[in-house]
Amino acid sequence: MKNWVKDFIKRTYTMLVHHRDNKSLFIQQEDAYDRILNRIVSTMPNNPILQGHKVYSQNLEDGIIAEIFKRIGSGNTFMEIGLQDGTECNTLSLLLSGWRGTWIEGDDTHCQTIKNAIGATSFPGKFQVLCEFVDVSNIVALYQQATTFFKVNELDFFSLDIDGNDYYVIEKLLQGGKRPAVFCVEYNAKFPPPMNVKIKYNPQHRWDLTDYQGASLQAFADLFKMYGYTLVSCDASGINAFFVQDEKVKGFTTYDIKDLYQPPRYHLSPLYTGHAPTLRFLKEVLNDRSKP
Repeated sequence: MKNWVKDFIKRTYTMLVHHRDNKSLFIQQEDAYDRILNRIVSTMPNNPILQGHKVYSQNLEDGIIAEIFKRIGSGNTFMEIGLQDGTECNTLSLLLSGWRGTWIEGDDTHCQTIKNAIGATSFPGKFQVLCEFVDVSNIVALYQQATTFFKVNELDFFSLDIDGNDYYVIEKLLQGGKRPAVFCVEYNAKFPPPMNVKIKYNPQHRWDLTDYQGASLQAFADLFKMYGYTLVSCDASGINAFFVQDEKVKGFTTYDIKDLYQPPRYHLSPLYTGHAPTLRFLKEVLNDRSKP
């Protein structure tokens, strides 16, 4: 048998096995999400979590974000920090929906992968990729750089996932007077309310895959409350929490933090939904927008 035939058979077999395994995983995840959301709908029928779905987010964040901005009634600029190669993040779907934004990633390899995929790291007035390791020393300047790039006073959406100093970066941004309409932050779901727990600030921190990372939901809620934000939802896998400016929460029902809190369900993450994601649609959209 010729080598190319053997290779084709091997690749086809691998693909079929992979598809079978992923199909089984998807069914298990879908059943688990259905059970969780059915419980939530009976106790918190106006919780944005119930509108969750995945396009390019890790779990159901895409739908939650869309629902939040539907209720707010406006929004078209964002900053997302910590997104690896960009194919599984909270804002790729927004870009494909006409939003403008900034991606910030601290890993040079991931940054180069993004550049190779879309052809550039800057599309003036539309999109930019910054290769920066974010900490308290540069977050305010990076945010200001983004607002200048888009010629706005504030961004509408801010998403952060750096597996460590997240609390302190948010705190510094708020202390610096920056007020995006909506925050999405990754919380450490091991610690339910009212536990206020956070790591000690360390600019050299790198997550070692243990529970020593980030901050509890209560820690974030207490911080955001001081600056006029309300917790409106968490995703069902117990990873991300969403906070909205108090003056924009009219369309939301206020639920207690102990009810909004979702425990760690990391076995549901990432949510499997089908074919491997790419940045090819983004490349086409950005290039089309760049034309005169």
